[in-house]
Amino acid sequence: MKETVLIALLTLALTSCSNVPTREERLEATEKATNRTLDRNQALFQECIQDAVKRSPGLDGGATLVWIQNEDGFVKNPRVRDMNFKDPAFEDCIISKIKAMKFPPSAEDSRTKVSLELIVK
Repeated sequence: MKETVLIALLTLALTSCSNVPTREERLEATEKATNRTLDRNQALFQECIQDAVKRSPGLDGGATLVWIQNEDGFVKNPRVRDMNFKDPAFEDCIISKIKAMKFPPSAEDSRTKVSLELIVK
């Protein structure tokens, strides 16, 4: 009788653990939440792009915005990389927009390096 109870409890414990998300699933959830936040705020970056095109009609280029997203979802150390045109006002604009954003907390309780490619046309 004791053996049957022990086996039943062990089986119950193993099945209840299977519902815990894996590390990959938690990272994927964080990535999806970050992308949703960026999608909802596309218009902010579009304003920066439109202003840059007004300053330089015919402008055609790109830049990569990179930042560290801390475990609480705040943006740290944003900077522009790989910008193939010169426009300090554009850089200031996109950095100010990303600094003002708040992302969902990381599912991994860790910092994440994030990059966003911006196309200017």
